[in-house]
Amino acid sequence: MIPGTEHSAHSDAIIFRSCIRLCIPLSILLLTVLTLPAGASNDNFKAGARAAATGGVGVIQPDLWSLWHNQAGLGFYTFTAVGIHHENRYLVPEFAFSSIGITLPTSSGTFGISWSHFGYPRYHENKIGLALGKSFHQRFAAGLQINYLSVFIDDELGRSGTVAIEAGIMAELLENLWLGFHVYNPTASRHRKLDRELIPVIMRLGLGYQFDDRLFLGMETEKDLNIGKPLYRAGIEYRLIDYIYVRTGLSVQEYVQHSFGLGFSMQNFQADLAFSFQQILGYTPYLSLRYVFK
Repeated sequence: MIPGTEHSAHSDAIIFRSCIRLCIPLSILLLTVLTLPAGASNDNFKAGARAAATGGVGVIQPDLWSLWHNQAGLGFYTFTAVGIHHENRYLVPEFAFSSIGITLPTSSGTFGISWSHFGYPRYHENKIGLALGKSFHQRFAAGLQINYLSVFIDDELGRSGTVAIEAGIMAELLENLWLGFHVYNPTASRHRKLDRELIPVIMRLGLGYQFDDRLFLGMETEKDLNIGKPLYRAGIEYRLIDYIYVRTGLSVQEYVQHSFGLGFSMQNFQADLAFSFQQILGYTPYLSLRYVFK
């Protein structure tokens, strides 16, 4: 054994055990809030056609799209990259959602900046986020994002803005078994000009397993503290050949939403295409493009 490595391995083991002990109470906290009473409803829009194709499972996938799903994933993502995303919810132009994100790894962790837009000229919502994800162990990472949220309502309110935060953790509990936890707006920020309307407080918990270099299976639950029933998601991703992925998944709450999609990865460039079908509202197409600077 190389001198000094025994002490280093012992220190890493202590750090990892401490990280796992942190995961357990957070998981219990999420399961507890699943029984809280319902209140007002709202949404936190998420980018990335990869997650959309797997039923929305994204809290355990470390990549550029962690800017919208779980900033802890940035701690495991050590690439300078830029990505754009667009979706047309239920094929209604007024429900269009677009976003762009950039990641920059540093010695202090991976920083990210994101911008999202939902709506149309007479009503729209914008979100600008500044994030940092950092790994504290090769199997554990945490992340934090500060957001500026704005809403515009023509001929009634004008523009209202406020600040909200979101944060998460990600850990490899066992080899290839991943856990992710994320909370959006834990401080319960409100829009003052909207009669102090509450921005949703949303918690997500997920588990995923990478069976080999071809097959990934993930599942998660999401609870908006203002909605009575939790949302359940499950998805699968399979690599057909070196640069083509196929994906499918579903999400269940009041209704079932099915999804499927494809991913194409060629050197520094990746394109993801997805479609989802909700039995009442219909189809939603998603497209994401990402470029990694190497």
